[in-house]
Amino acid sequence: MDRRDFIKSSLSLTAFASLPQLILPQAAIAQSSFTLKRRLVWISLGGGWDLLESVDPKQNPNSNVDLLYPWALTNKLAGSARDIHLGRFFPGLASLGKEVLLIRGLAMGTTSHDAGSVYMDTGILSNSGRVNAASIPAIVASESQATVPLIQLSGGMEPRLDRGLLNPVSVVRAQNLELYQSMYPKEEKDIALRNKVLDYLKSSVERAEGQNLTNDRLTSIKAAEVKIRSQIESRIADKLSLTPADRAPFTTGRSTSESFAMALKLIKNNLVSCVNMGLGGFDTHANQSRSLEGILPDFDSNLRTFVTELKNSGKLDDTLIVLYSDFGRTPKVNSNAGRDHWPVGGAVMIGGGILGGRVVGGTDENLLALDADSATGEALSEKNGTSQLSPSNLGGAILKLCIDDNYLKYRSYLEPKECLVRLRT
Repeated sequence: MDRRDFIKSSLSLTAFASLPQLILPQAAIAQSSFTLKRRLVWISLGGGWDLLESVDPKQNPNSNVDLLYPWALTNKLAGSARDIHLGRFFPGLASLGKEVLLIRGLAMGTTSHDAGSVYMDTGILSNSGRVNAASIPAIVASESQATVPLIQLSGGMEPRLDRGLLNPVSVVRAQNLELYQSMYPKEEKDIALRNKVLDYLKSSVERAEGQNLTNDRLTSIKAAEVKIRSQIESRIADKLSLTPADRAPFTTGRSTSESFAMALKLIKNNLVSCVNMGLGGFDTHANQSRSLEGILPDFDSNLRTFVTELKNSGKLDDTLIVLYSDFGRTPKVNSNAGRDHWPVGGAVMIGGGILGGRVVGGTDENLLALDADSATGEALSEKNGTSQLSPSNLGGAILKLCIDDNYLKYRSYLEPKECLVRLRT
């Protein structure tokens, strides 16, 4: 290798080593004391979804509740011993049966989009929607050794980073995937050239260590050399782009099909620990049925395919998927055939080895949140020394499932409940 080639390759590799926010998760250097147990797929349905159309349809609504469709159009959760139903647009989700845990009656304490979405994202309620805390997916990603710790695809919440994380973490955004692909060599001659530079870095570190020189800088260079070599050898560039075969299983026509296809490829290739993605259009103050008809059937179909493909590849039990929204919508339809903001929400957990085919929490006949038994999740019609479920409970459950109990000492505001973390035996 002549001097010009060496300098050219060294500059390229310097870009790798000096831009950890692009390719090198700091957790690989910091050597976290926690082991990531499950990946997280964090799916935002932005705008505040209608519980009656999603996780909590009412069979015999009273005069205070308007159900916009016949009960016969709801979808029974497959394989459940109880008569649990989802809304009319979720036949695919309902078919997943015992992989699904429905969470009803989340007490949101707000009808603000900013405050509601941040509460779900962090587990902290703030009327301003501003909190000094990392988002749940950022926390999960910070404990990861993955090549791409956290990736944000279409519609995903902007993750809150560098707010009390034990290990720094960065985010890869969908619009930057071509940049990442370009940073990895594809041709054999380029791969060989990069490896020669890596060999030089490795031997330099070994010589320094042989002279009893140790410091944080050498440790970082050594970790970077190992990480970059493994990335090059595994042909990362080919795994950061979609082929027609990757797209084929998913419904075309909406951005969610691309997002689900990319998330599936990244997870199947063990490149990512956390995916942020989502779909907007749920702020339905007018013409709600027409709006939902345009977005939910494709989303439901793609979600079912995504979960099925993960299961077929043996990846579902160690991948936790969470659907959530800003809050719920009013039980009564307004004069514009829509619904307004409502301070009660809901969520869905899928996969991750959880005990599914269940519902935890609930709402009363007026769509108000009920107390729930902490152990079983059973909704209680009267106060019984328990409490309503909240986004803080959901966030704590996710961290307990994805990291472990010991991590929660750093997040005392997140309180998992037993009913949310029960696993299949």
